[in-house]
Amino acid sequence: MRITVLIAEDDPAMRHILRKALEEIPDTEVIGEAEDGLETVRLVKELTPQVVFLDITMPEKDGLDAAREICDFNPKTILIFATAYDNFTHQAFEVYAFDYLIKPYKIDRIRKTMERIRSNLTEAEQAENATNNPLQTSKILIKEEGKKIFVNVRDIIFLTREGRFIVIHTTRGKLKATETLEALEQKLSEHSFFRSHRGFIINLNMVKEIQPWGRKTCKVILNNTKESVIMTKPRAREMETRFRISLGYE
Repeated sequence: MRITVLIAEDDPAMRHILRKALEEIPDTEVIGEAEDGLETVRLVKELTPQVVFLDITMPEKDGLDAAREICDFNPKTILIFATAYDNFTHQAFEVYAFDYLIKPYKIDRIRKTMERIRSNLTEAEQAENATNNPLQTSKILIKEEGKKIFVNVRDIIFLTREGRFIVIHTTRGKLKATETLEALEQKLSEHSFFRSHRGFIINLNMVKEIQPWGRKTCKVILNNTKESVIMTKPRAREMETRFRISLGYE
């Protein structure tokens, strides 16, 4: 799989280092370079790169504002932020940055980032193929009182414990499972689900926003539901480790 990349960096020396590093990675093509935020947005519209390495501090329009605009018209673009400072990580997460690099660039770090991107793109391609083929649609078997139901994993928004039931919130409504949350977590272990709290499991593909909420918890805002989910700060730190990005929680 060939991966196309746009470099957005106002420092010519940094642009050169990044281009050289990317050109040494097989099946990776740098299709354009931008020196400021306005040019970045224009080139993303014209060239539609899969990946953008985006300097946060650029003239005309900074990297964060450029990223927000890119997300509006092409949300599938993979954004990799770069800066000499580490105080932008929370803002980077808010615009769904895939990764966050601290300058000066390290070749091994760039390689690891591209390896993760390639893995994610391959998984996404496989998932899309499975979705287009009804026989390959990923489902799990849910036990309700007196019956068993197959549920499409991609339809699940989140799961929560309510009394003796586990309520499964989906894009098609709610289900009351008679299984334990631990049993359902195991069934979902091969998919993009995360135990955000002892009483909640969330579909990471449904996460819209994460907000601070009290001293020990934060609130997860999800797509396709008006309900929010709690995440403990230790779990937030685990998510930081898993996705190599900082949410700013101590």
